[in-house]
Amino acid sequence: MKKNYIQLLLMFSILTVGFYSCDKNDTIVADDNTDHDSTMVAKLEEKFFGTKYREVEISGWTHVKVEGRGGFQYNSHWTSDSYANITVFKAGEERKTWLISPKLNVTRAEDKTISFDSRQEFDKGVLFKVFVSADYNGEFAPEQYTWTELDVTLSKDGSSDYGSWVNTGKIDLSEYGNVSVGFYFEGDERDPQREGGYSIDNFKFNEDGTDYETGPEEEDEYYKSAEGKEGYELKSTLSSITKRGHEWISYGDLWVLYKTSDDKYQRSEIIWDMYSDIPDPNDPTVPDGAQPGEYEYAMSTDQCGNSGSGEGFCYNREHVVPQSYFEKAMPMVSDAHHIVPVDAYVNTMRSNHPYGIVETATWTSINKSKRGNGTTASGYTGTVFEPIDEYKGDFARMYLYMAVRYEDEIGSWVQNSTQAAAILDGSKDKVFKDWYLKIMLDWHNSDPVSDKEIDRNEQVYLFQGNRNPFIDHPEFANEIWGDVQ
Repeated sequence: MKKNYIQLLLMFSILTVGFYSCDKNDTIVADDNTDHDSTMVAKLEEKFFGTKYREVEISGWTHVKVEGRGGFQYNSHWTSDSYANITVFKAGEERKTWLISPKLNVTRAEDKTISFDSRQEFDKGVLFKVFVSADYNGEFAPEQYTWTELDVTLSKDGSSDYGSWVNTGKIDLSEYGNVSVGFYFEGDERDPQREGGYSIDNFKFNEDGTDYETGPEEEDEYYKSAEGKEGYELKSTLSSITKRGHEWISYGDLWVLYKTSDDKYQRSEIIWDMYSDIPDPNDPTVPDGAQPGEYEYAMSTDQCGNSGSGEGFCYNREHVVPQSYFEKAMPMVSDAHHIVPVDAYVNTMRSNHPYGIVETATWTSINKSKRGNGTTASGYTGTVFEPIDEYKGDFARMYLYMAVRYEDEIGSWVQNSTQAAAILDGSKDKVFKDWYLKIMLDWHNSDPVSDKEIDRNEQVYLFQGNRNPFIDHPEFANEIWGDVQ
């Protein structure tokens, strides 16, 4: 390792400061006095989900472009989920780039290992190395810190094509202490000997250990920072809370989640579909078997992507806030708090129209959900979709969640579609136009939180890492928006 490390330093013309030739026994290990540093992570699984070709931005990670305009970006290949990719293809420049993980709390981890997948791509001689640093804290350029190269198994069959994805296997970090992991890339398309790229995916730390620091919080602790606040200050605080711990999941992961989050009878058999469910008129909050005329879907066998020829054909995934509003961007496109399993045909009939109060229905589903023009009294006469009373509060609280979770983004969605412009006011605070805010708050207040929502919120939290505040604390809605109706 010592010889290779010195050779590596000679290639790092800009990174010579702060690197050392060292054998494992010489590695500098940080003291354990940062064991409770709030910036460290106890467990990590990064799947690099993001919008294709956008620059990688991940909370807690550092992305440093030492040379060149481009760095790591989200990419996908054929039908695969996205991953992090770095290349000089069509770049016309030299690139030297770091992607650095948060500080890993190795000393307290039960499983003191990392692993990840890599793929070599049309590589004619780029430099791609993996390091750890015990003293990196992000205050200065990466070259100002001490880095030790890891001996890892990387993909090596992509010299003239896309290579195979190769997993490193578990890499033991126990001798290095609490460290950040740095992926470093050097390449230059202008030099035929330095062309190509690499991709990484499925980075894991402490995979088989306990998430002792960031495991599920008690509800009171989860919302502690919101105590005593109201109005838009409360809203911004809830935005920070719902971002914290939110692990981006893939669109395909939703099928897995639905087995627990939308299990109608708690027997892993029937999906709970709010567009087809016909509640028992004597006890509408308790599912008790199909009512006359009602159809139900088997959880595992009735999934589909298309709508079929009518109701009762199959179920798929409904974006309660339509994808066109946010241009199918991550993480909104797979945020489970607003994506629910529904009849595929009803999903198509709803399209991307806002929810609202229908004056005269032009189409009505079997469970009496309907589409038509909105009422003059409601303030909007364009096409709207109205779910049944039993679930109006459920859908309203999903919209309120989106207004909080994506506070920094949602104001810009107003320009993405006519339907988005119909309900959004372009702000990050109020978010909704008067007519829509009134409907959402009316539905929220008239249809209280149900056991179904409570159970679903908990399952999404366990799967995705964040909660819907308006299910846990319905009073938050009126504390934020009650004075602006």
